[in-house]
Amino acid sequence: MTNPARALPAERGLPLLSSWLRRVLEVDPRARALTFEETDHSWSYFAESVTDLDTLLREHPAARRVGIVLRNRPGHLAAVLATIATGRQIVTLSPHVGDAGLAEDVEALRPDVLVADEQDWAREPVLRAAERIAAISLVVSGEHRLRAHPAPWRPAPAGLPTEDVAVLMMTSGTTGKPKRVALTYTHLTSAFTSAGTLLGEDGEPRLRKGTVILWSALTHISGLYFAISNAVEGRTVALMERFEVHAWARLVVTHRPRVLRLPPTAIRMVLQADVPPEVFSGVRALGSGTAPLPPELGEQFEARYGIPVLATYGATEFAGAIAGWTLADHQEWGKSKRGSVGRPHHGIELRVIDKDTGAVLPAGSTGLLEARGPQLPAADDAWVRTTDLASQDEDGFLFIHGRADEAINRGGFKIPPSVIEDALRAHPAVTDAAAVGLPDERLGEVPAVAVTVGAETTEQELLDHLAARLTRYQMPVALRIVDQLPRTPSMKVGRPQVRDLFAARVDAPKVIPASRLPETTAG
Repeated sequence: MTNPARALPAERGLPLLSSWLRRVLEVDPRARALTFEETDHSWSYFAESVTDLDTLLREHPAARRVGIVLRNRPGHLAAVLATIATGRQIVTLSPHVGDAGLAEDVEALRPDVLVADEQDWAREPVLRAAERIAAISLVVSGEHRLRAHPAPWRPAPAGLPTEDVAVLMMTSGTTGKPKRVALTYTHLTSAFTSAGTLLGEDGEPRLRKGTVILWSALTHISGLYFAISNAVEGRTVALMERFEVHAWARLVVTHRPRVLRLPPTAIRMVLQADVPPEVFSGVRALGSGTAPLPPELGEQFEARYGIPVLATYGATEFAGAIAGWTLADHQEWGKSKRGSVGRPHHGIELRVIDKDTGAVLPAGSTGLLEARGPQLPAADDAWVRTTDLASQDEDGFLFIHGRADEAINRGGFKIPPSVIEDALRAHPAVTDAAAVGLPDERLGEVPAVAVTVGAETTEQELLDHLAARLTRYQMPVALRIVDQLPRTPSMKVGRPQVRDLFAARVDAPKVIPASRLPETTAG
């Protein structure tokens, strides 16, 4: 007799990723799927969230775009998996922007459904934005998963087309204002497959032994990617709301995962905290991505803990990583390929081109990196050009040599200067602004901004203006009002000279209080 839970997805024509996830959720509903703080949740917690979402939207069958104000909490993770398992589209929304910024996102993106917890529904501008777009309002909590949120308006979903898009993902971009990247179900499935996660090709779904730790923000690709892939693989997750070294180390001791994942900034934090080596007993490898991994940092970690550090390379637009080290490659090539981010994942092709002529360069030459493969956002198997300077050797190992643009990389969060500049130019007193990256030992770079004004204002007023419009990681650590911005002969802002303004008088800029700095590193 056919299992109804397995027949349902096929009858509804759901994407492979959705139907496979639904099958995983039914393998053993009573088994532990999630640990958050001191509370465990079973796989039935996620399975029932799927039912919740379908039931709550039954009267609105055209409501396919689900905006989720994402926090690293059980109810939010359940909403993510329920949206994917029902073949709908996730519209990621960050809770860490100011009230005005989040309200603007809600109105601009017009999701059919807005999911948030009580903390975010209590933000008046957000509530009013949901009312203006007449969104279906749902609330999540750890205990109750998805419920209807009482709203004083009659829902009238916009019903914008979703096509095959699984996630309308927020990215800080590299060359301009933050944009949305449409990751299709095909892209996500291909990304999982190229990294070794098989859907339907190895028989029946199953639950894996052990527990993995997930702390990367669900609003960013690394967090969302692993949130979905862990569920697809049937892996139990210990979820953290934000990264804190000692709390993370306690989870490592408690759950003894075989593989850990930390970006370079968090690796530095672990080393600086002098976490004892015995914490990592049983750990076989440490994966690192989201930002360039300095070779000396990886070597320092390996020398201290005896654990190989496996770098990866990817982007939001690529639905995750497209290259990386395997444990076998590290054992054979680790020393001779120092500084590499590994080799292309299965199904991915890479090449390096001359940035001016487009000619393909020979092995070992440095130029712009291009990639192609089924998880990349290109039609007809076309090459996708990145903004990264790279080289690839004769053995296929990829080396990244920096960016061809001016994006500020704050511990893995990429911040185009224009994000800060445009937000400041919206202030009536500001005539111009120039944001630059300043060196930082822990985060690699941090943003600072110089401003010219045409009316009376204060640095604190401008910082408050930014705080209502930017995410925490986009907030500059220093802001300085100047008489004029340095410019080149062609009248472009001279960014090296802007940096010199801060280097010359390190005590002059207004410094953001520690309470306004990012709560987490990149995920």
